[in-house]
Amino acid sequence: MTLLGSKQHTANDTKRWIVRYDDWLANTATIEQVEVLSSSPTCLVGDVEVLGHDVVFYLSGGVLNERVNVSLTMTDDLGNIKHDSIAFTIVAP
Repeated sequence: MTLLGSKQHTANDTKRWIVRYDDWLANTATIEQVEVLSSSPTCLVGDVEVLGHDVVFYLSGGVLNERVNVSLTMTDDLGNIKHDSIAFTIVAP
């Protein structure tokens, strides 16, 4: 699993995040399926959608100083599967 980065998320906020797969997908490939999961019961993933070569999701909630791992599993129409993660630290507003 590739760590895409470490980000900060403000406690109790809802924020839109975009993961771009342009560089990873083959020229003719398109995203066929994606799963985005949070490791936290208080910081939730919602409204996941595919927009071209991008995966868009919303992250909401979270408790101050909590560390959350969001995992993404993306499958393209050629059968390739990519596993990624993003580490979030929940910060004060």
